[in-house]
Amino acid sequence: MENMRATLKETNGMLAAHGTKDLSVSQITEEIFKKCGGYGLFQKKLTLLVLIYMIIDAYQFLTMAFIREKVPFACYPSNFNESMIPLNTTLDEFLNEVTVKEEKCSVYNLDTKEGFYILPTGNSTEEPCNNGRKFYIKDRSSIVSEFDLVCEKEWMRNIAVSSLFAGLLLGHLLVGVCSDKFGRFKTFFVGEIIYSCFSIAKIHSPDYTVFVVMYFFEGLGQAGTYIILFTILLECVTQNYKMRLNFLMHGTFALGEILLAGVAYALRKWQHLLYATCIPHIVIFFTISKFLPESPRWLLNKGRFTEAEKSFSKIAKMNKKDDEDVIDLVREFQMEAEREHKLDVEVVENKNLGNKKGSNKTYTAIDLLKRPRRAMITTNIWFNWFVNSMVYYGVTLNSVDMSGDRYLNFLLVSTIEIPASILGCLMFNWFGHRKPIVFFMVFGGINCIVSNFLPKGNFWFPLVLTVLGKLGATASFDGVYLLSAELFPTTVRNSGSGAGSSFAKVGAILSPIILGLSVYGSWVPLSVYGVFGITAGLLILLLPEMKDACLLQTLEDMDNL
Repeated sequence: MENMRATLKETNGMLAAHGTKDLSVSQITEEIFKKCGGYGLFQKKLTLLVLIYMIIDAYQFLTMAFIREKVPFACYPSNFNESMIPLNTTLDEFLNEVTVKEEKCSVYNLDTKEGFYILPTGNSTEEPCNNGRKFYIKDRSSIVSEFDLVCEKEWMRNIAVSSLFAGLLLGHLLVGVCSDKFGRFKTFFVGEIIYSCFSIAKIHSPDYTVFVVMYFFEGLGQAGTYIILFTILLECVTQNYKMRLNFLMHGTFALGEILLAGVAYALRKWQHLLYATCIPHIVIFFTISKFLPESPRWLLNKGRFTEAEKSFSKIAKMNKKDDEDVIDLVREFQMEAEREHKLDVEVVENKNLGNKKGSNKTYTAIDLLKRPRRAMITTNIWFNWFVNSMVYYGVTLNSVDMSGDRYLNFLLVSTIEIPASILGCLMFNWFGHRKPIVFFMVFGGINCIVSNFLPKGNFWFPLVLTVLGKLGATASFDGVYLLSAELFPTTVRNSGSGAGSSFAKVGAILSPIILGLSVYGSWVPLSVYGVFGITAGLLILLLPEMKDACLLQTLEDMDNL
């Protein structure tokens, strides 16, 4: 006990010496985790489960890139009768002849002679492809062939993806508030149930409208799963591990993308692909739910000290550390918090436990905008979420539509995320947490602009630039995740990051719309991406450096940066 008090006194003395006494709550929290073993067996098991989940999550989530791919088709002429096909001509050969080669959504109007169609000549008239279509689904199928999303309906092909992002946008706003109010674990569990149910249900959708609605609710449920696990893991370790774990998690996400490229190549039917990705996700969900803890930092911040003591005691014992010192330090945290009014704590009489629970006061993302310093930091981070997502998802989703093999393209832009994460981790370790993000975003922006001046008609130039752009977008996106966890305090960490993720989904939704600006000039879309990337990157320089800082606990901590 005396040693613990000496540690606390030393910590407070150090804080006072730096004139930042308001950070004492955060510093004491850091001391508790150090007493628990820092990064012991508990954290290693948690990390392993989270990394496996990340692989499966990417494996399922990015199926959107393949289930919407185009499928070859042919048009039926008006009043089509298969018995009138000329002799010695197969149905496929006939449809290929009557389809206008220059315009796949037009078909020749045929005459008949002696009960058979006359194959079209140069004088044959054309008519729209409104009489039905045959999709060649022997080699592959997608929602395009399932729901006839071609010709006049082709614009609907990406509506499903937009509905998924719309669900994610709304979900991130709700999940952020719920996880900060009700807890990380409960919100994760409810979100996963919704995610799993609707991901299976959408495979059996009777029509495209139902499919779109199902995809929306799948996004709503999926919204908080990734970011909550990310938050829980970072809130269960000491500050010197947060950067490495951040890049490890995002690099592992890329393994799921690589796995998806192989499975999508093997399973060309969209229903088979979805089953092959949904089922492993459900299995890992129930596995991880048995071990996943509630965030101890969140319990402390809510003033739920009895639960926090149990949680820290469990961690310490698994890490083979003495839990008595840990419990004593939690109680010192409680006294310090009450004395300095860091937490709004009310006493609830409980003769058996003497428990203290947090009040109903819950902060939201709006609180991050109530003071100028907070607002500057918050809007800067949210803007960077928006821009990074615009580039990241634009490159990923459009890689399968580029010339060349769609599976190879997707594999290359996925594989580059691993060296991007490694490079990002090294640069963050060497140069701090701001400058690398600036470099990667400016690099990506310049890459987009310069690509407008390269020779056209070469397949490899666009692919190389796409891969390099994905490298920059991945490394900077990883950095923005880390900055959000570092700069948003535990009080509103998931609310702030959830709102940032919502802005990210707006960027993802706008990305294909920006590509449509090519009608005003082929140089416009990439130039827009480039300008946004460079601007957002330079704005990062206005944020405080957080490399050696511990995770913030309260809004006051954020104000004192």
